[in-house]
Amino acid sequence: METEADLGDNELSASISCRRRSASVSDDYSVQKTNDDATESKFSAVKVGYWADSFIHHFIVNPEHIHRRAPEILRGYWARHAAFELSLKRISELAGENLQIISLGAGFDTLYFRLKERGVAFKKLVEVDFSSVTARKIRTISKNEHLAAMFDSTSTESQHSDLHSRDYDLLGADIRQPSEFWAKIETAGLDPSLPVVVIAECVLVYLDVKVTENLVRKFAEKFNELVFVSYEQVNMTDKFSDVMQANLQERGIHLAGLPSCNSLDSQKSRFLNNGYPVVNAWTMQDLYAQHFNKDEIARIEKLELLDERELLAQLLEHYCLVLAVKTNGLFAGLVF
Repeated sequence: METEADLGDNELSASISCRRRSASVSDDYSVQKTNDDATESKFSAVKVGYWADSFIHHFIVNPEHIHRRAPEILRGYWARHAAFELSLKRISELAGENLQIISLGAGFDTLYFRLKERGVAFKKLVEVDFSSVTARKIRTISKNEHLAAMFDSTSTESQHSDLHSRDYDLLGADIRQPSEFWAKIETAGLDPSLPVVVIAECVLVYLDVKVTENLVRKFAEKFNELVFVSYEQVNMTDKFSDVMQANLQERGIHLAGLPSCNSLDSQKSRFLNNGYPVVNAWTMQDLYAQHFNKDEIARIEKLELLDERELLAQLLEHYCLVLAVKTNGLFAGLVF
């Protein structure tokens, strides 16, 4: 009989998924597949030179077989990356080394390794995703000496889907199941007296509106110094958004949180009504035109010629970044 260490990634994921079904809603394969798609797109963008990431190739099974994405798509991913980099930079400047980072639906994101490589000080980074996704990530980390060496303490694995070290926790949990999710968050040992940033990169749109409201409210109840950073769709009431939704539906992806994506105001209201007194939101087009570094924009715009500049503008108008803040003063000066 094969041990799990001998199983392939797909078999391992299936095995863990089956074991956890009694405690969690069945993992949504279509949503999980978006992690692979996003990772491959980010890898493609890094390969072209949009930004540097020394680690993402480790999470690609066959890097040589990844087809190059359209320039409009890659520039959109650059804007997405730039938005989170800018947000974390500003938040980190205010919070310093006590910052606790929680990444929801983290997938194969390499944030922990990139922060360690750059020498950015933080207290702890906690990543959460479906257990089948975290199991694959653990497998990749454990068999790669370069990744495993990035931890500054011995890492321990539990339940085949969780990984713990001094400043990093990878947790397998279904966000849609509050009791499971919050029980896992407790295992990370976060300090409620220290500042927290929660990152949700294309996550809330997959959750029922009530689930999201309860989720963001619970975070606001638990932490006094808190920034919630969300990136997802917006302006989803026009013909362009109809095409986007149709394409996603063809892939079996249901956007349960779409009612909150009608406008920037609807994006902001779910935070304003659930414990966050200060909320700012921008379309990605606004950030691209007004807030991103002009020299960096000039650099990346030379990487590839766009066939459809209008398509890029439409894409950027249909995604947004939201910064929701609850603070006793630490994050009062959070601005772009």
